[in-house]
Amino acid sequence: MRKMKLNNGTKKGTFFIMIIVCCAAALLVNLQSVKANSTVLDEGVNQASTGAELNHALGSLIDLGKETTVSGSPLRLVLKWQGESSNYADLSAEVAKLSTSLGLNVPSGTEEDGHMTYRTEAVKPYESRLSLFWSELSAGNSYVIVTLDTADLQNEAGFQAAAREISMILEQNKIKAEWNVSLQGSAQEQGAPEKVLAQTESLMHDRFEAVTGGESYKDISTVSRTYSIPNLNRSVMSGNQSVSAQIAVHHEDQKGTNRVTIGFPLITIEY
Repeated sequence: MRKMKLNNGTKKGTFFIMIIVCCAAALLVNLQSVKANSTVLDEGVNQASTGAELNHALGSLIDLGKETTVSGSPLRLVLKWQGESSNYADLSAEVAKLSTSLGLNVPSGTEEDGHMTYRTEAVKPYESRLSLFWSELSAGNSYVIVTLDTADLQNEAGFQAAAREISMILEQNKIKAEWNVSLQGSAQEQGAPEKVLAQTESLMHDRFEAVTGGESYKDISTVSRTYSIPNLNRSVMSGNQSVSAQIAVHHEDQKGTNRVTIGFPLITIEY
């Protein structure tokens, strides 16, 4: 089970390490192997179908988030694309081309652990932020992460339009990237975290067909579970299970409230 922050001594450390390794492995492996009905960004892939997949998932996630969180409260949304860029001749030129296409300043590279890395970001419309991280793995081969996030979603249509544009830009720059998206907000239900999880699960069952629960985790303040949802058309493999979604609920002791986080196909932010 995945969780980005725990509170229990040795268990915390062990579980945190397991999560980082497993989550990274799942996302990296998924660049090469996704379940049969998932849209994979290969050469010649239809851009419209890829955009439709992301648009459907984003819309469904935002609607689900609005239903399970306090009305009018901030909705944090983090959308990431992660993938490889390869077979290029000039590293700095390749970084500059992508940065410019994304409307970002061209970054200067720095050497980290023997590899050239590049970072750049900018505030975009609708109080969103766009960032690029580029790390050279070997000559002519790099790993790229593009993140579009907002601390409080104010314009759903604008955010989705930006997401579609970024997906096309990555395609045009021949970066085979997989996306993952997480939403977070204050839960309507302020009882036990298990009640919030059950409420969110019920809403997810209403929205999607054939929702199947998977791995689960529970500690003194947090519960989390993964799910298989075939008609989301986007999944990663966790062990022998195809995972399309993850829900986590964390009780914040100082505030006395519950925070709900939902990820498609996995949560990749702290919850």
